[in-house]
Amino acid sequence: MKLLIIDDHPMTCAGLRSLLQGHWPAAQVDMLHRFSPEVVTADWDHLFLDIHLPEQPFEEVLEALKPRIGQVVLVSAYPQPAAVQWARHMGVCGLLPKNIDIEHIIQGFRRILAGERVFIGHDGQPLPWASPAPSLTPRQQDTLQAVLAGLSNKQIARKLGISEHTVKEHVTAILAAHGVKNRLELLLQRPTAPTPPR
Repeated sequence: MKLLIIDDHPMTCAGLRSLLQGHWPAAQVDMLHRFSPEVVTADWDHLFLDIHLPEQPFEEVLEALKPRIGQVVLVSAYPQPAAVQWARHMGVCGLLPKNIDIEHIIQGFRRILAGERVFIGHDGQPLPWASPAPSLTPRQQDTLQAVLAGLSNKQIARKLGISEHTVKEHVTAILAAHGVKNRLELLLQRPTAPTPPR
């Protein structure tokens, strides 16, 4: 079995590799600190991917990994619910938080190897399956929260550090995903903004 860990923290990589090799001695476990396009065609059976890679947007990394998305296991100390739900809809095979009990990590990966999709919360319990606008990317979720907070396109662009044109594209996708024609219908459907991911 060949495993690949992509995490920008060397200690996390080394710790996870030691843990995996301790339970699967025959496994070859390689480590990278950044994602690159070559990863998609590299030789690995499962990829442990940190959700928060500096200067590498999570949605772009997952889009690149789409051909092998069912072999991707997310790892994160502070996974954002919107990002996890989007990745779940994309087809990743699991989420194993970095700060849960070691036994939960091992048992979770055993289940993944057996063909299950495993998403574990910080308490070691399965995460509930939610479906808030499943087609929205994490950036579109951020835009949705801003729209529901009453911000204009210009304010959203400034807040998120993107162009107004990109904001318009995100808003169009959000309206389509919710089956509404304009912001007013969206606000009537969802009168309060969701809690921002932490």
